Amino acid sequence: MERETVMVLFRVDKHGEFKGNVTAVFPEMEGSPGMMTCYAHVGQHSSCSLGWMREKTRPAKPEEYKNLANELRSIGYDLVIKQRRPSRCRLG
Repeated sequence: MERETVMVLFRVDKHGEFKGNVTAVFPEMEGSPGMMTCYAHVGQHSSCSLGWMREKTRPAKPEEYKNLANELRSIGYDLVIKQRRPSRCRLG
């Protein structure tokens, strides 16, 4: 299986129904038009907005995203983990 190298940001929902859930955000992969692709244990691949990421989440700590990172690696992703979204990203 060929591994896909991707930049990823791990984010944690700050409040609401999904408080504490970890989501992987792929800032260079387009989801729905103008949005980024994201991935969570439940729901798996989806789309997310820059506004959601900035307003509703916080950066995840390594111990919080470890299981999700392992899941992504198990399905073929070679992760380049970042803490911040690069300013050059056109998506969001």
